[in-house]
Amino acid sequence: MIATIAGACLALFLTAAALVRLRGRWAVPGTTGRALRWVAVAVALGIAVALFPVVWSDGGSATAYVLGVPLVVVAAVVVADLTGRAVGVVTAVAAPALLAWALVLGLGPGVYFALPALILGLAVPASVRPRHPTASGA
Repeated sequence: MIATIAGACLALFLTAAALVRLRGRWAVPGTTGRALRWVAVAVALGIAVALFPVVWSDGGSATAYVLGVPLVVVAAVVVADLTGRAVGVVTAVAAPALLAWALVLGLGPGVYFALPALILGLAVPASVRPRHPTASGA
């Protein structure tokens, strides 16, 4: 119960921090996608913290990959977002990867990672910037 509360508080704190950080920038293109990515990261971290005691008591050392795979996926999203490189591609790959992991562990604790996967799925169209037509391509 304490881990659930700690995970929920962590997710709410990180979500609020991301939204406050992006507060005055909503007119800038890509801000909605960035906010959705950070909300997905916050939710995934909160879920991992909340599930850690249950997964540890049930699986022991298997906790490293049960919770580690989703954390590596959201870490890739964080790195792409902070560096500003291949953000759309990384988000587009991370969303189905996280959803696939949630479905693989569907009868266990992994099903909870479907929520951040769906949030990342919503961030994909907001993360891909349209190409501007060039002068030569008429």
